[in-house]
Amino acid sequence: MSRGAIIRFEDVLTIKNGKNQSKVENPKGKYPIYGSGGIMGYADDFICPENTVIVGRKGNINKPIFVSEKFWNVDTAFGLVANTQKLLPKYLYYFCENYDFEKLNTTVTIPSLTKSNLLKIHISMPNLETQKKIADVLDKAKNLIDLRKKQIEKMDLLIKSKFIEMFGDPVTNPKGWPTKELKDITSKIGSGATPRGGKESYIKYGICLIRSMNVHNGKFKYEELAHIDESQAKQLENVTVFENDVLINITGASVARSCVVPKTTLPARVNQHVSIIRCNPKVISYQYMNKLLINESYQKKLLSIGGAGGATREAITKRQLELLEIPLPPLDLQNQFACFVELVEKQKKLFEQALDKMEINYKSLMQEYFG
Repeated sequence: MSRGAIIRFEDVLTIKNGKNQSKVENPKGKYPIYGSGGIMGYADDFICPENTVIVGRKGNINKPIFVSEKFWNVDTAFGLVANTQKLLPKYLYYFCENYDFEKLNTTVTIPSLTKSNLLKIHISMPNLETQKKIADVLDKAKNLIDLRKKQIEKMDLLIKSKFIEMFGDPVTNPKGWPTKELKDITSKIGSGATPRGGKESYIKYGICLIRSMNVHNGKFKYEELAHIDESQAKQLENVTVFENDVLINITGASVARSCVVPKTTLPARVNQHVSIIRCNPKVISYQYMNKLLINESYQKKLLSIGGAGGATREAITKRQLELLEIPLPPLDLQNQFACFVELVEKQKKLFEQALDKMEINYKSLMQEYFG
């Protein structure tokens, strides 16, 4: 498929500068106010017409948004309005999604774009018919990805609702389950350290070192998973991760995020930002423990603990973890819930594998069309 002529942005689109939100904001306004992160409010007037592409001016500059309705854009977002006689808006959107705007960054600290730099971008311009074919193919691929993501989200919601149905709110404990402190129902609570030498000492293959960026609520992310050698691992032997361990972030912006360690990461250690919670299986199910920690109500409790004392950085201490009050339903009920979770997670994994393939296909299509 021909990519066509290479044209500058300034020849095929106009850029609408955003304006201050506070002067026009009206909760009952007809038009949405958009920033680079999405809708931020409503206004009585608009700046950008339908089918405009938003690109962030500061910070979030690599995540364009396609808006099909008239809207007001804030001063941290540019509105890219295509000349539809030459350029289809959806084709422009997919070009922007593939384009690396950070290479135009004008600052060292917060990523920033200028209008003049944007106008100098070159875009490949096949004829309108070809642009439409490309946009249609990418629309279908993206819609399939979005549908799969929604299915995965529904599975997460299903588990959360099942937890509440079986056990109630774990903070208010309306079903009156007996409670115990976390230290009394676990065989280990503890975090590790960063090996001497920090990031520079990590190796490509070896024993996994789990860090806070790997631990998300109900999900383990493998991106940026670090590895250490045998001698470094020996120094962290006291925080060896076992199968079915529950992990929880205890410092920083990701404090309170929790998941069950996947078998595929073992053998592993944790650094100082992640704590191991090893459940006593005779008293509490690790699946129940993790879903309790990521329950919305309990998350608020943990975040409140993490932000207590006016500290400049969020943190939950080992002692605070040890003293957490945990409702304890009968173990057979916990195990019934664990079986339900395993069934749903099994199906969810199949969906996630399909999603991975869809995203790989989507990226290859973007590469084919835009290079």
